[in-house]
Amino acid sequence: MKSSNRIYYLSERNPDGTTAGNKARNDVENILQKRKYIPISALQLGLERKHGNRIAFKLKALLFINKIKNNIPLNSTIVIQYPMMAQFTNSNNKIDYSSIFSKLSKFYKLIAIVHDINDLREERVNHSNLDDLKLAYAIISHNKNMTDYLIKSGINSNRIFNLEIFDYLSSYQNKDSHFDDEATICFAGNLNKSRFIYTIPDNIRDLGINLYGNGYELKKDKSPYLNYQGTYSSEKISSIIKGKYGLIWDGEKSNTCTGLVGNYLKYNNPHKLSMYLVANIPIIIWDQAAEAQFVKKNNVGITISSIDEIPNKLSSIDAKKYDKMLDSVKLIKNKLLQGKYLNTQLDNIESKISNKKNENK
Repeated sequence: MKSSNRIYYLSERNPDGTTAGNKARNDVENILQKRKYIPISALQLGLERKHGNRIAFKLKALLFINKIKNNIPLNSTIVIQYPMMAQFTNSNNKIDYSSIFSKLSKFYKLIAIVHDINDLREERVNHSNLDDLKLAYAIISHNKNMTDYLIKSGINSNRIFNLEIFDYLSSYQNKDSHFDDEATICFAGNLNKSRFIYTIPDNIRDLGINLYGNGYELKKDKSPYLNYQGTYSSEKISSIIKGKYGLIWDGEKSNTCTGLVGNYLKYNNPHKLSMYLVANIPIIIWDQAAEAQFVKKNNVGITISSIDEIPNKLSSIDAKKYDKMLDSVKLIKNKLLQGKYLNTQLDNIESKISNKKNENK
């Protein structure tokens, strides 16, 4: 694995150990650390923006940029997780401060590791992510679909590198096979936005569905009830979750993925895909999702156009076929645990930087 003492990264960790990131962002930071990239201390926030003091926030952001300029040589390479997130002191509140990305790009080569593109998942955006990404030296995009979107939005394809899937660092272990699990399906995530769960037909519910996450409302459910298993930390869920197959679906309906959150599946890499695979669980995914191609190419699950199709699709999978699928799952799992996918693209970007330097000699 290549490394460089001259590549920096913008840390999201505060001095007290708290972080503005979720597991995906924390894993990225750990991978950057292992590559010996040099951390730049996170933007420290008090209560400025929380209480609406925009002038104080802008002043602190300006001071933060000047601090970087005073400590990091100009034209250095800085890796930034995008959108840029910071956490308030003594609070769980976080803030997107991507507005400084364009200012930093005037002085540094910025590598943007994309987590979300708000232009794709929100009806209205106060700050277009595309305007920032057009200024990046290099972009690590989720997948080909997201990359195609970025290219159509005016970003040069030579600056975009496909991640394929988010890595998932974990020391926790789940059972070796879930073929004999009582529940056929498991689903983990933000149940507040996954309203489709309440529309799942009875014959699918009869297969057994385990739910994990915040936001389940029993009063909105119906008999036969879904098996709500509670909420677990993102670090431990991969060792606890049970079900023969992990479902990747979103929106309000079970016959297709709908709305902004459903449409977003056409572009993003759901982190639950990585979690299921690390838990040794094959995948059931919407066939129009961007990651459906990854699932098919690597033989780690099946694709469906409607949840109604699940019984028919699974009827042809016996223990032997399931075990073969599970072998493929474990191959990908090993790569995820090692941070292979992000490291590969960072290696590619480092090669690009090195080649440019050689050309300029």
